[in-house]
Amino acid sequence: MSTLGKLVLEWDTCDIAKAQAEFLKETGDYPDKTDDDLFRLACEDSDLYQWQWQWLCDQLTEMMGRNPHGGWKAVVSNFGWRSLNGCKFFRAETGKQLLSEVLPKTDCTFKIYRYGRGIAINNAHHDSPTWNEWYYIQPCKAALEAA
Repeated sequence: MSTLGKLVLEWDTCDIAKAQAEFLKETGDYPDKTDDDLFRLACEDSDLYQWQWQWLCDQLTEMMGRNPHGGWKAVVSNFGWRSLNGCKFFRAETGKQLLSEVLPKTDCTFKIYRYGRGIAINNAHHDSPTWNEWYYIQPCKAALEAA
């Protein structure tokens, strides 16, 4: 198995809100607001999360460009509260498609690492809050027949 590489992307809505609150503070546009007020403003800014999500998905799509056939194999370990393991073959052309194929349909916080010719995703969510859930995703031409 390949070794884990460099952290390349991450999704954490709390960190995004903290960074935005700090930015709002630095601009000086809200001199009468406390740090908590600025954090609340950032949390309520749905556009902020949409832009950040789009940026993350675009970056992931760029990384996926090394896979011209679009077939993928994902191996998951410690999935959910039952710590299940499994494998999935699928097709994805964009980062958004890839994430929707592997991540659970819930609010997730995750980190994406380089992993061989693919990526590894370390994920946390309400059924797996301790960062034990891992997805190892590699290009796989055979996935085209299996998907």
